[in-house]
Amino acid sequence: MAANNLGTAYIKIAPQMQGIQKSISDGLAGIKSTSLPGAAALGTVIAKGVSAAMNLVTSSLDKAIERTDIINNFPKVMSNMGISADKAKESIDKLKDKLDGLPTSLQDGASAVQRFTSKNADIEKSTELFLALNNAILAGGAPAELQATAIEQMSQAYAKGKPDMMEWRAIQSAMPAQLRQIAIEMGYGADGVADLGEALRKGDASMDDFMNTIVKLNTTGANGFQSFEQQAKNSTDGIGTALTNVQNRAAA
Repeated sequence: MAANNLGTAYIKIAPQMQGIQKSISDGLAGIKSTSLPGAAALGTVIAKGVSAAMNLVTSSLDKAIERTDIINNFPKVMSNMGISADKAKESIDKLKDKLDGLPTSLQDGASAVQRFTSKNADIEKSTELFLALNNAILAGGAPAELQATAIEQMSQAYAKGKPDMMEWRAIQSAMPAQLRQIAIEMGYGADGVADLGEALRKGDASMDDFMNTIVKLNTTGANGFQSFEQQAKNSTDGIGTALTNVQNRAAA
């Protein structure tokens, strides 16, 4: 659905929902004035339900418009970096497929890929980097706010070529177990997370090697561990994720 059609739908639906809410509220005012047992409480519950439904419709339409704008604008932003429309479409399609079932929105994925591509000028690599990093962070099971912070901090670290202490602490807080797996794979051992962080900050270890290791572990796993992709699915198999997925699909 095009963004202008979504906007038209919003303009038509929102006033109707408001009208329905007012009609029900007016009707319930009479009920509440009667002596029916529990009528007032029932009226309050119904009114709140209608209000919540209207808010849900409004929120879903807002997200749908935002999603459509990002999908439509993504090739334009990529073209400014010398990326073809076909490559941009491949990236968006892969993000849609790989993020399905995860609590990460397409909007967040597209924004991160844009930031990575501005650094490396390779949209295919950037798409893989984001998906791998996102899965590693989701596998850590941290609160959503901490996960979002970690993605942002690691995007900044990648752009600079090395993390500062604040950025490294953010990623440690979000995915401690996964960092140990990365440290093992990069030869620092299970207790070498601090050493890995120090090496990255000093430039003794390459940020590209670090990110490439995440990509590798995302699909294959190593040293007896599942892939980050599978770990992420295991860690997000819950009610909260299911509700987030419903909201994301409503915005599709």
